[in-house]
Amino acid sequence: MNTAVTPTATRSRALASLGIPLLGVLAAIQGSAPNIAATALVGASRGLDMVGGDQALAASMQTLAIAASVITTGLLADRIGRRRMLVIALLVAIAGQLLVAAAPAALVYIAGQAVSGVGLGAVYAAAFAYIQVLAAPGRLPAAVATFAAVAGASSVAFTFAGGLLASADWRLAFVLVPILSALSVIAVLALLPAVVPTLTGKRDVWGQLLLTAGMVVFLYGVSQLATSLTDPLTWGVMAAGAILLAGFVWSQTRVAKPFFPVGLFRRPLFLAALCAGFVFNFGVAASFLQLTNLWQYVLGLSPSAVALWQLPITLTSIVGAILLGRLMTRGMSDQTSLLLGGLLAAAGFVAGALARESDSPLAFVPAGILIALGVTAAALPYGTLILSEAPAEFYGPVTSSRTTFGQLFYSLGTALSTVVVTQLTVHGIIGRLSAGMNASEVAAALKSVGTFAKDGVRPDPAVFNAAVAAYRDGFGVLMISIAVISVVVGVLGSRLIARARREQDGTPTAHP
Repeated sequence: MNTAVTPTATRSRALASLGIPLLGVLAAIQGSAPNIAATALVGASRGLDMVGGDQALAASMQTLAIAASVITTGLLADRIGRRRMLVIALLVAIAGQLLVAAAPAALVYIAGQAVSGVGLGAVYAAAFAYIQVLAAPGRLPAAVATFAAVAGASSVAFTFAGGLLASADWRLAFVLVPILSALSVIAVLALLPAVVPTLTGKRDVWGQLLLTAGMVVFLYGVSQLATSLTDPLTWGVMAAGAILLAGFVWSQTRVAKPFFPVGLFRRPLFLAALCAGFVFNFGVAASFLQLTNLWQYVLGLSPSAVALWQLPITLTSIVGAILLGRLMTRGMSDQTSLLLGGLLAAAGFVAGALARESDSPLAFVPAGILIALGVTAAALPYGTLILSEAPAEFYGPVTSSRTTFGQLFYSLGTALSTVVVTQLTVHGIIGRLSAGMNASEVAAALKSVGTFAKDGVRPDPAVFNAAVAAYRDGFGVLMISIAVISVVVGVLGSRLIARARREQDGTPTAHP
């Protein structure tokens, strides 16, 4: 990949030394935005009367937009220059977040999150690609470590600040990213060198449109599962999305100028990378959102209190990344790291299920710490495997696909976990109240629970207690289910790595 720097973009040594930390801050802006949105979601749902599918779509739309657009914005960065792309992306993120903050209705909120996702996804992808431009010769691993450390620490600070703002008013939480992005525009122009555009030829446009449409349609269908598990329209939408995604794969095998090498989907190491990405992103999304919701709906914590209880879990991710990174430097394999990640994450989800009856958030912290260690262990091979499999002529799109697949799995985590808990809670309430109420009384009770979810007005104590018990049980089933999935996917990924290593030992091949 050509990363030549224009002569006019030379910076002083002092300014250049701040470039890598700045990239970490940019990554943290993107990384903290979904966390802030998750913390503010209860307030936003109540303020904008979101229910069922709207809430699930609102929770996943930002990450969905990132997944749908980041490869295209990565190609655009190669065409117009990465620094220019960063500035444009930050401005788009500002516009999207301000639209969310001012949203008068759920539809505008969701649209604002979509705009935010396009901008923030481009910010992260461009920032990550900048690392090799700024890293001193032979110091790329150190630069990546600095990037990760600053990103992790900054994300903690931004998420905590967003939680404090959400406690005052959910709309204020969405002003933080615009402020940080505006300051970052100035820093980008001052500290980052311009990079010569590297893409001049045409790339398949229809395939990009199929990928974007396929992800949007498929995940919209997933979000509607919260409304009905049996609605043929919901399953029809999901099927249409799957067909569009299949069309994307097919198109890349037929066009003269494909934008993505779909043959990678047959390579064991790339498939193992996707397994690692699933454990990481799905686990983070489901655990963060559902712990946040349980602490607010069931335990009655304020958003600021939730942010405080999230700190030890988030800090564990930072420390875990450092420790696990050192272990990998000393010889721990990708295979071991991925397997360890699946097992630790599973242990954390089981611990979360066991703690579901507790009235103290402290009981959930050990579970959160185990999950944090597990998903961090999976995140390490997620990046290294994709980098190792990226062909030189498709380096940008393939490395950007790390974000695409990551956000796809994150969106599935938020949407599906919301679907499962919602459906199990509804069925649990009906089962608990049917013995002493007729059908109309049960319907009225369900309506009062929905009012509590939106407005915070508690229903009759008997109804509330039944709802809390059903919610705890639904939470427990979800945690056990994800634990099983984490083990299965972790084992599958580790076996794929082992298979690839055996094939390489038998018939060595060179990879760009």
